[in-house]
Amino acid sequence: MYNTTSSLTGKKGTRCLICTGCGRCPGVIRGMQVVTEKLELPPLSLQNTEGIRLMTVDIGTTTIAMQLYDADGKVVDSFPSVNPQVSYGADVLSRIEAARDPGKAADMQKKVLGLIEKGVQRFSKKIQEKESIQMVIAANTTMTYLLMGWDPAELGRAPFQVSHCGAVDTQIAGISCHIIPGLSAFVGGDITAGILACQMLEQEEPMLLIDLGTNGEMALGNRQKLYACATAAGPAFEGGANRGIWGADMVKLLQKLLEEGLMDRQGLLKEPYFTKGIRIGDVLVTKEAVRAVQLAKGAIAAGIEILTESYGIRLSDISKVVLAGGFGYYLDPKAAAAIGLLPKELTDRTVTGGNTALSGAALVGNRMLTGQLRAWDDLRRWHELQIQILNLAEQVKFTETFLKKMDFC
Repeated sequence: MYNTTSSLTGKKGTRCLICTGCGRCPGVIRGMQVVTEKLELPPLSLQNTEGIRLMTVDIGTTTIAMQLYDADGKVVDSFPSVNPQVSYGADVLSRIEAARDPGKAADMQKKVLGLIEKGVQRFSKKIQEKESIQMVIAANTTMTYLLMGWDPAELGRAPFQVSHCGAVDTQIAGISCHIIPGLSAFVGGDITAGILACQMLEQEEPMLLIDLGTNGEMALGNRQKLYACATAAGPAFEGGANRGIWGADMVKLLQKLLEEGLMDRQGLLKEPYFTKGIRIGDVLVTKEAVRAVQLAKGAIAAGIEILTESYGIRLSDISKVVLAGGFGYYLDPKAAAAIGLLPKELTDRTVTGGNTALSGAALVGNRMLTGQLRAWDDLRRWHELQIQILNLAEQVKFTETFLKKMDFC
């Protein structure tokens, strides 16, 4: 029996606060079943004559997760933590604004470099004397800029240009480090890594990757072309909508409120619960919490619709939907469809991908350590593909679609 803890790297109820995609957390919370089908990932073989071990890092806006692998591609240690930059704001725009002060920008860089160095020190104790470590990092674009000490101001203003979008080879904490390139100001290297983990570039039929973190990033594509977009989801899907409950559980509760007639399709709680909220077990569901999920799910649902229409296909043409992160392990697709987060047509094609950023980074490390062609030789094909990044704010239909998708239906 796990206990709730205040530790930022511990447990909340029965679940890890930071998901590394291991899938070992208990599968049923308050009677709510996880998505049982999981994305099948390519096997790893990290054996090399130089005795180099792989370390992967996922730098997210809210959390940072690190893993160490053995020669057979198995994870031998993990080091998850809250991103220490949260003291400068919960979202990327707050960090971009803070970085206008050179002192704050330097401190944000120092905080993350210091945390990664702690990970290196920890993992160094797990390897043999003659072995060394190679690091691969997947991060969203703003986190990459702050890590490298680049001015992120251009990421926060139109036309949202990206001066640094390629792969980076550097050194961190005295070891070689490869940073995976992003696609745009708001579609970063974590999504690039996710696309690799899903093997999207090898598929004939289109796949949809949805990363429901602080930033809601999506990619739709196959070996022929790729479209991607991002929309602000806020903390609603990471347990921030209501204290004491995870986002996936909140989705399930909202489904129950709809079924019981205690909430209408516009998200209004029925009296006498409208003002003070309704208590379900140990969770108080308030109108403010409902609104937070409503805004987040409206943005995601609108993004899915516009992304699919822009790509030129129907929902029925999407072969698989991969939900990235810990949210996906616990989300019931039918509950998500009931509140309008996911289209009903996609519920039976939805699987959990775990931490696809870490998985994709491991695939990159696999190619680098086993003497295959550099991973980016393969990714040069992307320049030949019809890649398009959709800025949802510039889409004529976005506001109308967003407002429509806010309804729980």
